[in-house]
Amino acid sequence: MKNIAKIAAAVLVATFIALPSFAAPGSADFTRFVAIGDSYGAGYVSGGIVAEHQYFSWPAIIARQVGYRICEARDTAASNCFAQPIVSSPGIPSLLSLQNLQGSIVKLPGQGQPLLLNFARPYNNLSVPGATVTDVITIKGNESQTSISALILRGIGTQLEQAIGQNPTFVAIWIGGNDLLGAVGSGNPNALTPVDRFRTSYETMLNALMARLPNAGLVVGNLPTSANSLPLVATVPPFLTNNGQVVLGPNGQPIFFVADLGGGQFGQLPAGSYVLLSAAAKLRTGYGIPAAFAQIPPFNQLPDVGKPLSDADVLTPTEIAAIVTRANEYNAVISQLASARGIPVADIKGLFDRVTVNPQTGAGGLNIGPIRVTNAFVSGGFFSLDGVHLTDLGYILFANEYIKAINAGYGTKIPLASVTQIFANNGAFFPETSGQSLELSSEAAAQIPLVFLRPTVGKGRMVKH
Repeated sequence: MKNIAKIAAAVLVATFIALPSFAAPGSADFTRFVAIGDSYGAGYVSGGIVAEHQYFSWPAIIARQVGYRICEARDTAASNCFAQPIVSSPGIPSLLSLQNLQGSIVKLPGQGQPLLLNFARPYNNLSVPGATVTDVITIKGNESQTSISALILRGIGTQLEQAIGQNPTFVAIWIGGNDLLGAVGSGNPNALTPVDRFRTSYETMLNALMARLPNAGLVVGNLPTSANSLPLVATVPPFLTNNGQVVLGPNGQPIFFVADLGGGQFGQLPAGSYVLLSAAAKLRTGYGIPAAFAQIPPFNQLPDVGKPLSDADVLTPTEIAAIVTRANEYNAVISQLASARGIPVADIKGLFDRVTVNPQTGAGGLNIGPIRVTNAFVSGGFFSLDGVHLTDLGYILFANEYIKAINAGYGTKIPLASVTQIFANNGAFFPETSGQSLELSSEAAAQIPLVFLRPTVGKGRMVKH
């Protein structure tokens, strides 16, 4: 690790120069291609990263479309390939898996190992799961030896420093999702990154890249804003059901679950609320069911009837409105900063909007030949089993939005990536499973909140971003 640090130190930039004005950024030259990002960029699927899915990270897909070979475990720093911090099966953390016969989602046993940890140059794909915009310019991977940032950044420098140090000819960036997801996963809008901090960090990143890499091409992407696009939010109904049928109260209306509504207030959820997928295991033991049902079959068989769901299990309409408002504010920042610098913006918001099905009308979804891709949990094809990250198919569609933006912004003709290559690699996410009754095991449900943390490389504590 010391040798790696010495090699990289020679190319890292110690200071960043802010320019008073900007020209259009560089050209679409992919001779040296680098990506900055978070778990989406890392190819995070079903709760972890593993080589077979990292191959379909959105930066790796773009790299292949412009002619790169993706580095494998046998490669060295001298290899002419697009390097990522690949991990052996079953991943770090180990992935969630759909057990078709049982119709349940479980966590695979064991844990994978890093395969390119001693790769003697910075990776081309520097994306760190859990990273916020501020983390891109501050976290170096030496803050904790057990965090996943240590696996990827290896103490050499921040994502920004390592990107600049490689003197890339093109840089692709998608960052900002975790500035939102902390609030979604905790059910707490107070976890949202303040807009001023988001703007300052994003601007610092772009200024440094353009100051130090004046001839490099750049592309960024905006953020999803739909309240119900993530299966994490949209899958579990906020009211009582029995064998899939809505239980109606004396007034003929659904019986909403009881929860901590925030600020010490407990009561039934208001209409328009969401219960997070991570609460599924608690619901099966009776949490959230009003105490009046404690003696009524079949609910009287559940040990926790009458106990409220926690504030972290739910999103009220007020909380949702705050998160959506902040998402739109982040996008306004990205749009303004990119436009002022001539940087193309990939329409990731539009992609998420297209795959999201309206729960009232059923409209929406993206047709790819005979397959309708939607945001539905498990069967939709777009999201993986953790309800937050994409499938390989989802990442191909994501990468294609970047390719479209690059082609439009630079006049290039990079071919879009074909989706046919991944059908054999994503069998669990296609319609053969859509008729099953699916549920998360308690262990699997417990893993979902961890997608908002930096997972450990080995055994030990999780390091929150």
